[in-house]
Amino acid sequence: MRDWLRNIADFFFPRTCRVCGKVLLHNEEYLCMQCMIDMPRTDFVSNPDNAMAQLFYGKLPVERAAAYFYFAKGSDYRRLIHLIKYRGEKECGSYLGMMMARECMSSGFFDGIDYIVPVPLHRKKELERGYNQSEWIAQGIADVAGVPLCTDALVCHTHRESQTRKGIYERYLATREVFELLPDTPLVGANVLLVDDVVTTGATLLACGEALLQGGVRQVSMMTLAAAK
Repeated sequence: MRDWLRNIADFFFPRTCRVCGKVLLHNEEYLCMQCMIDMPRTDFVSNPDNAMAQLFYGKLPVERAAAYFYFAKGSDYRRLIHLIKYRGEKECGSYLGMMMARECMSSGFFDGIDYIVPVPLHRKKELERGYNQSEWIAQGIADVAGVPLCTDALVCHTHRESQTRKGIYERYLATREVFELLPDTPLVGANVLLVDDVVTTGATLLACGEALLQGGVRQVSMMTLAAAK
């Protein structure tokens, strides 16, 4: 019955690929099979000394770091992040989080992780947007990895303006002391996987990681959907 109703809905309101715009087949979700195949994957999970991990060398002891695909200017896949972050496509974020986790499972990336923590938004920004895109991505990862999701321990105290047009040092200054790990949380003494939508300079993840470690987290790993190239 459910499949029949979906066929009817697809006929009148065809679902389209978020990358190329083609009509999706019945068994495709958000991306068509060709765009899933062509996705510019980073393969960071197979290389501990990857470009994302190098962003934190000498700044923060990061256990592991990985991103799913490259975020390049002019790429059709850049649109995915825009849709997830600004256009209400939060379910697409969860779906891609699941896909990323499934492809990383065999690498042992999630071994020893006690909690998955999304990068938090300030309450005002989350109310304006209606959701936290990083939380939806993290939920998709958690569902596949079988690791608990913790969304109320790491908080953002400052409503920041967009960091898009800022340089590396400006981003660092803007994110210092913005985040805090609340006391008496289950994250104290735990191994945590920090999740965000995209990593560019690493300033936001660095600030979150510092707050986690200063608050008593034992180890921090990081994962994002995309990495700037």
